[in-house]
Amino acid sequence: MKHLSGIRLTAASILILAAVLLATNYFRAAPAQPFEKTVITIGKEPGSIAIADVNHDGLPDLIVANTADETVSILLGDGKGHFNPAPGSPFACGKSPNDIAVADMNHDGYLDLIVANTETPFITVLLGDGKGGFKPSAHSPFSTQSRPHVHGVAVADFNGDRNPDVVTDSWGNNQILMFLGDGAGNLLLPGRAFATGKRPYERLRSADFNQDGKPDIVTTNLDDNTVSILLGDGKGQLHDAPGSPLAAGAAPWAVAVDDMNRDGKADLLILPYEPDVRDPKQVGVTVLLGNGKGGFTKMSGSPLPLAECRGPQRVATGDLNGDDFRDIVVSCAQNNKLMLYFGSKDGSFRAETVEIQTGWSGLAVADLNGDRKDDIVITNNPESGKASPGTVTILWGK
Repeated sequence: MKHLSGIRLTAASILILAAVLLATNYFRAAPAQPFEKTVITIGKEPGSIAIADVNHDGLPDLIVANTADETVSILLGDGKGHFNPAPGSPFACGKSPNDIAVADMNHDGYLDLIVANTETPFITVLLGDGKGGFKPSAHSPFSTQSRPHVHGVAVADFNGDRNPDVVTDSWGNNQILMFLGDGAGNLLLPGRAFATGKRPYERLRSADFNQDGKPDIVTTNLDDNTVSILLGDGKGQLHDAPGSPLAAGAAPWAVAVDDMNRDGKADLLILPYEPDVRDPKQVGVTVLLGNGKGGFTKMSGSPLPLAECRGPQRVATGDLNGDDFRDIVVSCAQNNKLMLYFGSKDGSFRAETVEIQTGWSGLAVADLNGDRKDDIVITNNPESGKASPGTVTILWGK
């Protein structure tokens, strides 16, 4: 028999040791195999990322909010993995850009940007020229009267007039605010207020949760451990789905929407705000599966453990390895890691970690080079207080 540190191992003891090691590895994410990566210098304190075709060439481009610069950088993609700044980039977008939505606000066939200026009540609308350039709409920025200030932003046609409308949070009032679009790139003031759970902080997203063809809203309610599902009637009104607000794990904060179990119904992935979670065992990715009627139930095995992630901040989904199963990416703001969860046929997830500079940054997932594998885009912030620019790193799907 083999010897280990002077101890003689029998066949039985080897089996026991193997079982212990397997049990240990079950709870510890394996390091990921190295990704091929591309690093691009960007503005100061880069944050939120959006991915869209802003120059009308059919290829995905990167939109990055530079918090300290009060700008957005536009990086035009060639579909082969290369990105270059658009002429005139970066573009001024107001103080502390925090969240970005993309839509054609003025019906010219070109995508425009809607930016939440956190620490202020303002939303900035930048109209695209179809070449990667942007300028403010006629009356931008728009004062929302959000209390205390805006954080997240979502865009959809909520009243059925074919003009994109904008929703943001007013967490001090436990409300969200809806601003109808005029079809010319402007928002009509004042907005309409709708009640949510307690403190709908940071993120809200829009999707059709009850499959009626009309856009709905989800908010993460930090102070009552819930999400609100607000169903749209297609005429500009929202109302709680049956059972809403719904339990969503401890201190829900970040949210992503995807169909994780491939049943054609929208599901939710939710991260906690770690400083507000008393029990470390509750720090995980909560996956809520939708029933297509506005209701949700917790996925078996949820929450997925985040024991190796300090400061989970953003969550995104995609198919990183081209196996047709949905994968999950979580950024860890305080220990420079990404947590990857690879989906499988039986519905379970295999966890891996990636060491990468993060900080309080942005995260997005999309296929940027047409290889049918989604790629990870993350902004990288230098240490707090540094005046040097940040960067964007692309991790290419494998």
